[in-house]
Amino acid sequence: MKKSLLLGVLLVSTTASFSQNLLGISTSQYGGTNRLYINPAFAADSKQELYLNVFTGNAHVNNNYVRYQAPYSLMRLLTGTVPDQYRRADGSVEFSAEYTKEMLDGKPKSGTLWGEVRGPAILMRTSPRSAIAVTSRFRAVGQVTGASESVLSAIRSGLGEGAPLGVPSVNNQINGNTNTYAELGFTYGGTLLEGDGRKLSLGVTAKVLLGYNAQHFINRGLDYQIVIDPNNPNSAILEVNRLNANLGYTTFLQNRNVGLRTLLSTASPGRGVGMDFGLSYVSQYDEDSPALQLGLAVTDIGGLTYRGDEFDYTGIGQDQNTVQFTSQDFNNLGGSVDIARLIQNKLTTGRAPDRNSFRAGLPTSLNLTADYRMPDGFGLNVTFLKDVRAVDATSIHQPTLFAVTPRYETRWVSLALPVAYLNRSLTAGLSARIGPAWLGSDNLLGLIGNSANGIRPRGLDIYGGVAFGFGGGRGDRE
Repeated sequence: MKKSLLLGVLLVSTTASFSQNLLGISTSQYGGTNRLYINPAFAADSKQELYLNVFTGNAHVNNNYVRYQAPYSLMRLLTGTVPDQYRRADGSVEFSAEYTKEMLDGKPKSGTLWGEVRGPAILMRTSPRSAIAVTSRFRAVGQVTGASESVLSAIRSGLGEGAPLGVPSVNNQINGNTNTYAELGFTYGGTLLEGDGRKLSLGVTAKVLLGYNAQHFINRGLDYQIVIDPNNPNSAILEVNRLNANLGYTTFLQNRNVGLRTLLSTASPGRGVGMDFGLSYVSQYDEDSPALQLGLAVTDIGGLTYRGDEFDYTGIGQDQNTVQFTSQDFNNLGGSVDIARLIQNKLTTGRAPDRNSFRAGLPTSLNLTADYRMPDGFGLNVTFLKDVRAVDATSIHQPTLFAVTPRYETRWVSLALPVAYLNRSLTAGLSARIGPAWLGSDNLLGLIGNSANGIRPRGLDIYGGVAFGFGGGRGDRE
């Protein structure tokens, strides 16, 4: 139980942005459809007449609660390549509390485990003043926001030896959301005003969403204490004395593989729509002069409605009856669905759900960008992404992020060095493109950090893809 909860704290109670933003490519003038997720108005300024995205993949973990310091890297842990010397006889990974170090400052904690695949996409210039695009994307997100330190510390320590016994903890918050969905987007970007080397463009993306899996636990007030298990002095019991929360979940992906048949299934429980809106201002005297581009956008407006059970808990503990969780309750849990069902069964055994559907919001954000590029290929991008969802929203979040990305790029080669401030911490990355292929990370040290080399990361980030651009403009450097 202790191992599973520690992994849960690290991988699910960790904060957000796997930098789901692919800063090394989304800030490039040769980023094509990958730029549109920051601002759809950038379609009107595409460097290529035609851009084909074949495949783009991204995986990201980040948090502001624990630092990772196991003898093997976080990348090895997530990919299942941990050396045999750190495995048990049954092949499972040995993971102890000493492999993470808490960062306690009295502030709420957040975290995200995020995976994203951007599938086939096409961007076409329809005239010197406009362009259209069709994009596809698959996202799988597990996220915790606004979590009280005492709750996470209790989860980290588990209900075995070392559990914080006897001290009541009151008015705790913790909000968890998961969402797995696909989207098909249709983008139009066009020039509104142009003259004297200045251009103002508008972009709009409409999205059709298909949802496969979602759970949420929105807790607005939790009182609990941990006491010794009278039947096992080496174990403990978590007693919930008061709870004000909402719990909802779907079960469609349980015991199903995420393959093409599942992705196209008409039985998927979620449906929804979304929108992105953006403006872009470019100032450039001619193709041989420096260019300044400013962008403003609001992205991921909307959400999905899921068929699933939702429960309201507002009177737990008021009847003087506590709800108890033991270490055995958490044995053999297979994922977020099992955790949701455990909570539901403990709090409301046999009770009918309050609703048979619920809403799961998209990670709506306000995006501000400034990009300065020189004719010789050097450039500098500044990106500010602001989460506009409430902390306790039934929604995944785009974490607030500030990034500076210097770069050098030509038509065939690009190199970028993104530096971001996220979760009260700095991350540094590296991204390279050669022809149609590119590979990068917005948190390079997170890929290699372990106790042996003294690097103690708070997450990792890696992305890559293959895309082709055709018909570059006169300003392209060879």
